[in-house]
Amino acid sequence: MSILTFPETLRSRVSEDGFPHISFSMARKGVPEFTQIHLFIPVGIGSNDGMNYGSAELGIGGAISNAASGGGDVGSADVIAATTKAFKAGGSSIAAAAEIKSGLIVNPYTATTFEGVNIRQFEFAFKLVPTSAGESVTAHDIENAFRKYMYPKDLGAGSLEYPPTFRIKFMAGGQINKYMPRIIDTYLTGMAVNYNATGNSFHANDGKLGAAPVEIDLTLSFQEVRAITRDDLYGPGLDYIEGYESAGHVVGDSPDSLNSNKETNVSNRGQN
Repeated sequence: MSILTFPETLRSRVSEDGFPHISFSMARKGVPEFTQIHLFIPVGIGSNDGMNYGSAELGIGGAISNAASGGGDVGSADVIAATTKAFKAGGSSIAAAAEIKSGLIVNPYTATTFEGVNIRQFEFAFKLVPTSAGESVTAHDIENAFRKYMYPKDLGAGSLEYPPTFRIKFMAGGQINKYMPRIIDTYLTGMAVNYNATGNSFHANDGKLGAAPVEIDLTLSFQEVRAITRDDLYGPGLDYIEGYESAGHVVGDSPDSLNSNKETNVSNRGQN
């Protein structure tokens, strides 16, 4: 197992300067190719939190409830309006005429209802421009690690195993950067790759994998495994909570090593 870092210069900046970066790790056992991927934080990170609200008409029951809670009395006008509404429901033209004459309708007492939490999604766009043979191999490994583990595994007999989940951490050196969003475990739901977006150039053929493109644009879309509550983000104060013990596993196992936030050994495959 190894830790993949791009570019090479990020390793020293993380270790020596506590440089901000982003870490991706598997939140499931059985993925031996890598333990973590470290990349520069791309520009324009967004966090969209949303709730789902609806509405309900409480009608005369709302009027009674409002009166009981100190909002006034249910008077004769309310009774007249409710009675007229009941007759109108039966298609009575007399009731419609009575409503016009009285000038009264039932207050629908429309209330906002909380219906749930939207599941959050995150998107990251990286531009990988290798400057050496070692970086070309690392960029290739990073691209294929994401692609391989966004797919399910075929278990045979018509069964598929869930893809592994990804744990995304914004880091400052070896510590969690609490100025940036806290994300619970996610699935990689989409991946778009564009090779040589600004020119059609390749590095020299290495005789093993072939000729690496000089630039790789990598766009990754993630979705959290479930809807969250405030308890997934905050404790008594306004800072993000410590640790990832409640980071949202719904299937599979999580490795014991994922609770450590102090990993700074960010060596690459293919480097001297």
